[in-house]
Amino acid sequence: MEPILIQLIQKLLSNEELALFEKKVLFANDDLYEKLLEFDQKLGGIGIYNINHGDLGRYHVNDRDIFRPLQYIERYFQLDYENRAWVTREIIHMCGLHLESMMKNIFLISRLPLGQAVAQKAASLKLGRELVNDIKEIVKLYNDSKHRVDQDKDSHLFSVQDAVMCYVATRKISMSVVPYVKLDTPEDVWNIS
Repeated sequence: MEPILIQLIQKLLSNEELALFEKKVLFANDDLYEKLLEFDQKLGGIGIYNINHGDLGRYHVNDRDIFRPLQYIERYFQLDYENRAWVTREIIHMCGLHLESMMKNIFLISRLPLGQAVAQKAASLKLGRELVNDIKEIVKLYNDSKHRVDQDKDSHLFSVQDAVMCYVATRKISMSVVPYVKLDTPEDVWNIS
């Protein structure tokens, strides 16, 4: 497991959330998707548990770039355990893309990648240094997911546990970033009972 992710999860989750995550979700196998959905709903906010209504995204089409990655993440986690290992890189890539799209929305930039966007002085001024540093941790993994293929032959760069931790860390970060994002999706769309 990636040490960066372990540290980030320990920092971002409350003691209660961390205990539940480690006990029920992190090492789940066949029932990982169901366990992750339950945990995701406990976190609240916008996540894989409420991104869709049936097979349709709940979001306004103008917010597609921000929320479409969450739909991909949900589908990847629905795969069986063996096949899920093959898409861990894509899960981490989609986590980074979700944050990158949020940053582009906040700072009205279209061409800067996530790493350069959070390196801008305006990012720390608006979001705070601690939140920007948390995003930078995801940037490292996001870049690796796009560019690194130097892992051992016939192995995967990231484990399923890495993908789960990256998703949960991204969700916690996203919950802090979303208040700065201009969305066309009405807030009440996300309320499911």
